Amino acid sequence: RRIWAELALMVFVWIGIVSAVTYWQAWQYFLWMYLVPAILAANLQSWRKYIEHVGLAGSTVNSSTRSIVAQGWLGRLLAFTLLHEPYHGVHHKHAGLPHAQLPQLASELLPTAPEERLPYLSYRHALLDLLRSLADPRVGAQWRTANPVRT
Repeated sequence: RRIWAELALMVFVWIGIVSAVTYWQAWQYFLWMYLVPAILAANLQSWRKYIEHVGLAGSTVNSSTRSIVAQGWLGRLLAFTLLHEPYHGVHHKHAGLPHAQLPQLASELLPTAPEERLPYLSYRHALLDLLRSLADPRVGAQWRTANPVRT
């Protein structure tokens, strides 16, 4: 019942938005100031999630996520705009913690097991690691106990 109420509200709101945009003939503004940024943001978030999760076979939180702890001002600004989501291992360990407190627990990202890595210095470094791991199609924790492929 709640889902139907939410759906009805979304339909009602979008009918209102489309009606207002049509009435004031503001399609060009709507396209460039809402739709294009929304599409870009959705794609960037998808890539962020992909970089932080894909291609990892660890058995701990820190070895199965890529955390990014940037030192420069641009990296810190990006982390702030992403609600400190680059502190990804901390985010998974303390899911209910407010995002502003995640940087205070950055020390928990330091490796404590052989399979863990230090946090990456930027998304570029994490992306390069992701691309290297994609060469192995059997990447992921589900293959750890499987028999290795013999060539």
